Order: sequence, then structure tokens, then C-alpha cells
Amino acid sequence: MNGGLWKSTSRLAIVAAAGLFAGGMAMPSAKAADLGGDCCADLEERVAELEATTARKGNRKMSLTITGQVDRMIMWWDDGRSSKAYYGLDNTNSSSRFSLLGEARVSPAIKMGFEIMLELESLGASTRVSQLDEDGKIGAQIRGTAAPGGSNNEPGNDAYFGDARRVAWWVEHKDIGRLTIGRYEGAGAVATLDLAGIAVFANASFRNINNNFFLRGSGGQYYGMVWGDIVDPAVAAAQRTELLRYDTPSLMGFIGSASIAEAGDYWGVMLRYAGEFSGFRIAAGIGYEEIHDRATPATLDPTAAFYAGPKPDEAAWGAALSILHVPTGLFVQGHYQAFDPGGPHVTSAYWNDTGGTSLATNNKKDANQWLVQAGVSKNYFGLGNTMVYGEYGRASDWGADTLAGRSFVGTTATSCPNPAGNSVCTATIANFTAVAGVIGTDVRVWGVGIGQDIDAAASTLYLAYRNMDADITCVTANCGSATTGATAGKLPTEAIQVIIGGAVVKF
Repeated sequence: MNGGLWKSTSRLAIVAAAGLFAGGMAMPSAKAADLGGDCCADLEERVAELEATTARKGNRKMSLTITGQVDRMIMWWDDGRSSKAYYGLDNTNSSSRFSLLGEARVSPAIKMGFEIMLELESLGASTRVSQLDEDGKIGAQIRGTAAPGGSNNEPGNDAYFGDARRVAWWVEHKDIGRLTIGRYEGAGAVATLDLAGIAVFANASFRNINNNFFLRGSGGQYYGMVWGDIVDPAVAAAQRTELLRYDTPSLMGFIGSASIAEAGDYWGVMLRYAGEFSGFRIAAGIGYEEIHDRATPATLDPTAAFYAGPKPDEAAWGAALSILHVPTGLFVQGHYQAFDPGGPHVTSAYWNDTGGTSLATNNKKDANQWLVQAGVSKNYFGLGNTMVYGEYGRASDWGADTLAGRSFVGTTATSCPNPAGNSVCTATIANFTAVAGVIGTDVRVWGVGIGQDIDAAASTLYLAYRNMDADITCVTANCGSATTGATAGKLPTEAIQVIIGGAVVKF
């Protein structure tokens, strides 16, 4: 909604008076002369009541737009040993959210504005649920992202809008570019640039659907690791954080960006292009980022080795290319990203770096991820574009360390901070199969799907399928598990299949 609602009493009075006139049409005309002298007082009182209950923006200088979306779905999963359907989940591929946008023109060349984007902070979301918890609470606790306490299954236990994705202001000169300050995405490794319109249900990330689902073994056992441990860290074009960012004006379709964040320990650059010629629409980008930011430990001790040891020296880069043939709607799009953790260091918590405080054991491997999607996106029926696609991708070594490898526990005690000194709590889990010495992880992903835009309702209906299977290599036989018949150094795992169907409704 652009602009503010009426604020003046006179305008509301006119509307109210018109309503009174229309309502009095059926009355005898003589009644019009019976209106007493207190009629205007009654009218002003009603106007005051309307003003007290009417939303309006604060000033007439800055425009105000409210926009957003609701993206809810049904998810069916099969982890190779069991299956089930969950209803009404938030689709984290493109979460439910709303934004307040504003801008004002300072001069013919200069504009200022702001953005506040709030995302649904819902436990009933696709990244939070697991085989053992349809509410999305226990899974979060086991992975160390929530304080212990168990799950409350009461249906009235409400979710809330609590995740500030973006809170920033900006100033832009048409010839110089835009400067943004606040919480926003940084410049950095570029992921898939979606020309087909399928990102709302087929995101470039592999973890947005079954992030918290536990891997299963051939004997039916639950391993102490989830799929989110061994795939990409959401494949963001860098991370959302508090920053200073600069974007150039578009020059022949090119836009350059640079950002610096935290205490100057996190920075990135990227170059993107968008253009169309000879019936082909093209989008491309490449970006690079460096991280030297330490994660904050649970216990602050300036004399500890955590602060005295070397800071993270991590780097990541990513490139993407998307091509759409406009007359036919045929498209192909994809990206490649790579992460270099540098040498031994205390954890940064960026890019799945969860190594802890020990310099002797935090030796994360180089990791990479790529994805290719292809299909057709065209308006065949007059409703809006119909999107049909297939996809294939791989994520390598996101859950692996060098030297002794990475270990995933099967039983832990409740403590905060946890025994390793990390900055998160660990909840009590029992009878999960521990996995030890992981030095290689390779996840293969393929999927198909269909979507239908409903332009008249600013909505998209979708149905999508993804299959994921993993090869996990360890320095120990059977990866420390008790599974029989396994190849030495290999962890037998089951594939997981996920089908999602729902709609995103925009406003």
C-alpha cells in the first residue's frame, strides 16, 4: 500500500456524512428537517472514533509500502525406514514474511529510504521439523540451537514474527550508487539467480526442507547427525548481518557491490549482470568473501586460548549463470560455490564451521556445492507462467574435518556451555548411533517439480520432489558405528525423499 491513510478530520467527515446520507434515503424527507443542533457533535465524535482505530503512517514525507507473502505447505517424507506427512508447515525455501518499505526524494538525483523485513519465527517450519518431532522443537534442541526443556504439543502454542531479516536504511544517488547501513545481506559468494520463478519452492540450498532430519542406517538406527550437518549452509549470497554495503548504479547491465560487517572481520565483493538480447534473458554473477570473525563463546575469558589463538582465515566464492529463452520459455540455471576454511583456528560459525575452541581439532575441510536446474517457464493457459523443471546437484565435504575427522555424538548430557566450550547448549539425547572420524561427505541431490502462477491472485501453486543420498567416509572402520557388514571407513546410510505441495500468496 503506497502512501498514508487519510488523516484530516474533514475528509473522514465527508465520508461519514455520505454514509449518513445514503442510510437516510429510505426515511421520509421530512425527517431531514428534524436533525437537531447536536448532529455535528455526534458526527465529530464518530470521526474521532474512526481516527483512533485507523492505521496510518507517521508523516507525509516518506512513502510507505507494506508487502510480503505467506508460504505454507504439506510435506511428505520417507527416510528409508519410515514415512509420514506433516501439514501446514512454513516453507523455508521462501518463508512467510512481511516488509515495510519507504522512500523519499531529497533532490532530483538523491533518494533516501528504509526496509524492515520480519520473517515468521515458526517452530513449525520445514528446516526445524524431524522424524521425531513434527513441532520443530526437539530437533532444534538436539542440534544445540535451543535451551533444553522438551516439546510442548499444545495446539494453542503460537508461533510469532520475530526474525528481523532486514532492518536498514539507505541513501542513493542516481549517478553514484546506493549506500546501505543496517542488517542486510552482504556482498559475497553468488548462488543461483532464478529467472524461471521456481526459487520459492525449489531453492538453491539443499537444507531448506529436511535440515533437521536425522540420517538413518541400514539397520534402522538413527545416527547422531542430521542432513543439515553435511550440506551447504543455506547457499546465501553471503550472510545477513549488521553491515555497511555499497552498490553501484547499473552500467550496461552490470552492478558491483561491496560490504564490510561485524568489526571489519567480514567483508565481500560481487559483480552481477542482467540483460536481454535476441530473445534470450541472461543473469550472471560472481562474488568473493572473507571471514576473520570469531564466534562468541559461552564463557568470556580474555586470557583463554580462544582469544589468544589465530583468528579464522576463511574464504568463499561463488558464481552463477542463468539463461531463459523468452519465446519458448526454456531455461537453464545454476551455480557453483566453494569454501576454504584456511588453517587451524577457533570456530567462526560461518559456512558450517562448527569446529569449537580447540586449535588441535578444528581442521575443517575445503567444501563445495553446485546445482543445475533446467526446464520450461511459460504462460500456456492465460493464468500465469507454468514452470516445469528437473534438477541435479552435489554438496561435498560440508560435514568433514581433516586429521582425525569430525565426530557426531549419539548420547550427550545437558549442559551449557557444553563440554567442548562451544557457545551453545547441548540437550540430552540417548540411543542415537555415534559417528566418529568423518573425513569425507558427499551428498547427491536430484528432483523434479511443477509450479503454476495465478497472476490474478499474485500467487503460485507448487508440487516438488527431492531425493538426497549420502556417501560418508571415516578414518575408522564403520565410522565408529556398530553396524555389521559395512565397508571399512564407510557409513551405510539410507536416502531420504521429500515431496512438498503448497502455495505462496503474495500481497
